[in-house]
Formats: sequence, C-alpha cells, structure tokens
Amino acid sequence: MSGKAPRVVLALTATLLVTVLGLAGCASSGAAPDAAAPAAAPALPVSTPDGYQDMLNQTDAELSGALTAVGQAPSLDVLDQAVLSAAGVASAASERLTTSGPVPASVSGDNAALAAGLRQFGRELAYLSQQIDLHAICAGPVALTAISTAPSMPNLRTVATSLGTLRSDRPSFRWGSALPAEKNSVENRPRNGAVLVDRRAGATGDGELQVRDNGTKDGVVLLAKGGALLVSMAVNAGRSATLTGVPDGDYDVFYTIGRDWNAPLATFSRHCEFHRFTTPTTFSTKPVPGGSSYTVQSIVLNTGTDSTGPDSSVDPELGVAPGAASGTDPGISPGSDPGDDTAPGTAEVPQEALPR
Repeated sequence: MSGKAPRVVLALTATLLVTVLGLAGCASSGAAPDAAAPAAAPALPVSTPDGYQDMLNQTDAELSGALTAVGQAPSLDVLDQAVLSAAGVASAASERLTTSGPVPASVSGDNAALAAGLRQFGRELAYLSQQIDLHAICAGPVALTAISTAPSMPNLRTVATSLGTLRSDRPSFRWGSALPAEKNSVENRPRNGAVLVDRRAGATGDGELQVRDNGTKDGVVLLAKGGALLVSMAVNAGRSATLTGVPDGDYDVFYTIGRDWNAPLATFSRHCEFHRFTTPTTFSTKPVPGGSSYTVQSIVLNTGTDSTGPDSSVDPELGVAPGAASGTDPGISPGSDPGDDTAPGTAEVPQEALPR
C-alpha cells in the first residue's frame, strides 16, 4: 500500500510522570536496601528418581525447541543454522546424561543407551547440515521428514518406551515427546502453467512470456519490477507454459528449479537452485491498424548446465491481435544484429535474492 502507516504518539504529562516516580520511590523506601531475592531451590541430585526426571525433562524440552525451529525455518540459511543448533543440543544432552553424576542404578542401562543415541543423532544432524549446504534439502518440513527416519530414531524410540515402562524397582520416566513421528516423503508438484503469485491488478499490457523447461526438474519463473515480485508461473520439467497479460514495462527475470514445491515457503524443498537472467527484458503493447501488437518473449530453462534468456529469434512485437496488420520481420529482434544468435546469460544467486 502506498499510504503512510498511522503513527501512534505516546504522550506522558510531566505531572503523571512525577506521580509515577513518586509512587515508585514510596514503594522502594519501605524495603530493606540490601534485601535479596529468594534463592532458587537447589537442583535435585540426578541419583534420585525426581532428579533424573528433571534432567530428562530438560533434555526433552531443549530438543523439542531445536526441532521446532528446524521445521519452521523460513529459508535455507536459517534452516542450516537451526539444524546445526539442533546438532549441538543433541550432543550437549548426551554429554549431560553421562557427566551429571550417578543416575539411579535401575536406569543405568537405559541412560547409557539414550546418551549413545543422542550422540549418534547429533552426528546425523551435522550430516543433514551438509545436505542443506548442497541444496539437496531446502525446506524445514522435508528436513523434519528426514530426521524422523534417521538411523538413530528407532533406538531412541525404543529407549523412550523402556524408560516409560513401570517396573518393580523404579517408577516410569517420561522422555521422547520431542521425537518426530516417522513420516514418509511425499513430493508435491505445482500444476504446469499455474500462476503462483499474481499482483498485476490495475496494470495494463498484453505481453506474453513463453517458457520451456528442458531439464529434469520443475521450474518457477518470476517477473520482478522495481525489485518487487509482480507475477510468477510454474513450468513442469520437460513441458512448456505461457504467461499471458504481462503488463508493459521493464522486468528482471528470475527462476528457481528443483523438486517438491512448498507453496507457503515459495521454494522447492529438494535439489533447489536459484537463478537470474543477467539482461532485463521489456514488454510493450502498441496500437496498430485493426488491433494492437504486443511483446512475446521466449525463454528456455535448461536445468543441466545453463539457461538461455529471451530468444533473439522471437520478435518482441510478434504477438499481434487478431485482425491486426504486422509488417515486422519475425526473425529479428528490434535493435539486434540479424546474424547474432546469442542470448543473454544467467547467473546463480542466493535464495534471498529472489523477489518476494
């Protein structure tokens, strides 16, 4: 919105301020100047059932918070940091279980198994971070799915069940609520040609953007104007799609490719890449006798080694409304050399460079 956000002005009169300060002074004057806050109760020794349960609660709570952050990570960089943080939490919990003192003898076996499982889990999370760095995993929900089937998970779930079993020599202990339920991976694909973001309301123009995805990954093409995303369209691997009604103007063209589209995060969840065409493109609509002519741009996404930009063999004014006359040569772009068949290149960009 172009309007200014309303400002809220907080005013505090001098009289009210003096009154508040006066009350504060009265309240503090009645207390002993050196009165200290009550000391926190000492932690129960882990050798007691209650003390051991307290340690399990701490481990569960920290792990739950760390994994929640993984699932809610909004971007690759945040996801990587969240996974590394979770790896540290798991490793620290393993260390705590083995160094906080003797535990009740009745849980020594389960405690050792839990410490070993968390140690292994920390290493697995460090490996997951490498997969994120390689863009094999690109979204929090998929990272959690991978975590739910990690090699350490079965043993950790077994320990949780064992700890929770009431025995004659010990009470039942609660642990494991932070462990994600095992989940199968399901790949989501955007519908070919689907317009995913559309902010063209009020803008005029009849331009067309023709996109061909020659690769093995799905793609999403984004048109940005003035640094802001205007419209985006999905193109499935090996297929073509056309975006019509592109408003007149100059645009930067971006695209992302990958597998398993996550609509809320607007990213592919697996094997993601992010690119920008190095040359902006222009769309225009012009009246001609009997109708109008408009820009048609064609791009090809080649997800193997490179991508080509706006096709120089397509006349940006090739699109002519029915009944209109066109005297342009469809084999030459305006301002181009008829013998020049080169096209603008692309550059890989970080995820945050894509317009939102």
